[in-house]
Amino acid sequence: MCRRFAISVLPAFFLLATQCGYTLSHRLRAEFRDPRGIFVPVFDNRTDEVGAEIVFTNALIREITSRRQIPLSTREKGALELYGVITDIRVEPTTLTDAGFKGLQGYQRIPSELGVRVNLALVLRDPKTGKVYWSHDFTGYRRVVAPTDRTYDYQSPSSVGLATQSIYESQYPEIARQIVRDVYDEMVEVF
Repeated sequence: MCRRFAISVLPAFFLLATQCGYTLSHRLRAEFRDPRGIFVPVFDNRTDEVGAEIVFTNALIREITSRRQIPLSTREKGALELYGVITDIRVEPTTLTDAGFKGLQGYQRIPSELGVRVNLALVLRDPKTGKVYWSHDFTGYRRVVAPTDRTYDYQSPSSVGLATQSIYESQYPEIARQIVRDVYDEMVEVF
């Protein structure tokens, strides 16, 4: 009896489970279903890190299009805008070498790991009326190994900059992916 009951209930359970799939029943449901779509302009970069705005804008567009639930558009009359601002990019040492590392003087230490933090703000708005539908601030953080292999080579010009820009810029795509997943989750969060 118990076995027949389990066999007859099992298909009903799977049918019910597949019907409980994710749907757009969240705070921005109506805005996402608007046929005019949402336009994502290139983020405003208020930092000294040239080009970071492209990395973060492209990551957001890729995340939204990969979900296929939010229609993106070009800048058309009536389309909402998802406007982004990179407010801060900060790079700070998180770990230092031992004193006297690779021939440095006994009291000197250099960064062996850097923390890269990016802060950005997003606003979904109607550019015509100025009405704000949604806004939120986001932060992403990654660590990267600092270039300690050439710091003692005073004959090499590349040893002068301990925290070269290319080292921490290489973390922007990963930080961007981390942030835009949070952006999407926040936008479609069920309220």
